Amino acid sequence: MLVAPPVYHARTWWRGRSGTKAHLYSLAGFVRDLCDVEIVELDLDSQAPGDQALAALDAHIGPEVGLVGISCWTSLHYPGAIATARRIRALAPHLPIVVGGHHPTSLPSDFTDGGLCDWVVVGDGEHPLRKLCEDWPARPPTTEILRGTAFMPPHAHHIDWAHYPSDGRALWVTLTRGCPFQCSFCVEPERGPARLAGYSVADALAVMEGLAKTHTGSVVCFTDPLFAANRTWAEAFLAGLEERKLPLMFWAETRADLMTPAMLERFLRCDFKVDFGLETGSATMVDRMRKAQNPAAYLRRSREMLGHANEMNLHHDVYLLFNAPGETPETAAETRAFVESLGGGNIACWISSGTFFILPGTESYRRMDELHTTWGTEIRHPGWWREEGDAHALATDVLPSREWRGREGELRDYLKWQSDLNLSWFRRYRPEVYEFRRRFFVGDARP
Repeated sequence: MLVAPPVYHARTWWRGRSGTKAHLYSLAGFVRDLCDVEIVELDLDSQAPGDQALAALDAHIGPEVGLVGISCWTSLHYPGAIATARRIRALAPHLPIVVGGHHPTSLPSDFTDGGLCDWVVVGDGEHPLRKLCEDWPARPPTTEILRGTAFMPPHAHHIDWAHYPSDGRALWVTLTRGCPFQCSFCVEPERGPARLAGYSVADALAVMEGLAKTHTGSVVCFTDPLFAANRTWAEAFLAGLEERKLPLMFWAETRADLMTPAMLERFLRCDFKVDFGLETGSATMVDRMRKAQNPAAYLRRSREMLGHANEMNLHHDVYLLFNAPGETPETAAETRAFVESLGGGNIACWISSGTFFILPGTESYRRMDELHTTWGTEIRHPGWWREEGDAHALATDVLPSREWRGREGELRDYLKWQSDLNLSWFRRYRPEVYEFRRRFFVGDARP
């Protein structure tokens, strides 16, 4: 049994953000020739208090269960993962438990005390899980660390796509893994040296063709860490989608500086909503976030490609990250000015901003002391996931730099700025953008 734990801070952070876990379906598919696998998603009801969602676990624990795998995807899921392990221990003390995800990979010590978990997977989980399902070991005397080797999907058929579950209209699908970038706030670099692995273009297109038959009218949401990280692969895949004209819509997240006008046009013709992780419009912060080696070139290319997306009415979000270590009032103002300048002509954009919080496994986490010395950054709750209280408030209690001292009330000003800007841009959308939004968010995909 594979468990996505409940979320204990849903109303202040994770509300409405639950979705089908593509990584759990990859794990399940990789061992389905050895055993039956049940996936229990305790976070699907993001309105339910954590304890209430946890109670649903009781009905799934029976004599047929021989191993429980708990997903702790990031630190946001840590309280629920620990609560899940405790409940299983109370219900079935003999039952072996293995936990994996980004957080266990970064801080396996968070799961080795108290005898809750028997194995902690560091890295990709497919091969360690398969070994456990081959051996069916009893609980070890003490918690053991299992090192996962990089998972190279053998073929697309290891997942039962015909019965692939949806989160409403959305299908969360991973086609590729890996990211060649080293952004300081991101957990993806902890997976090791940059590697881009995934299905072949032919297999990926075969999966899309199958989903078009079994899940007509759905939105396929690609959970790849960075869609189009491999431009050759992405261009061939998009060309295949355009040729097939499938009755599906698509969503992907990528970087604007990786785009070409031809790729953007193909996204549009294939019915994509594309979101771009810009993060900042300040060259200073591009450098401090390790977003690109050449900040000026990054911003210049991003501006050019976002301008193309707007002119061709490709509906897209632009993600911004305010208050990262080293952010100053001046760099925040630079980002706002950069983004506002994107709306000088046609507009098909929506701004989605967030505030920085620390995650183990990131460069920012490893360099906290250095960040404090250099910029005066204060991470006031570096282990916020273990603390009692509002997890969002604890995690985002950060002073980005000494320049903000005495001005901390301004750190959330970006929220009103974003809201006002989005409203003004929304009113300027052309009819075709409104129509796309209706089909994407409500339904009625093209015939």
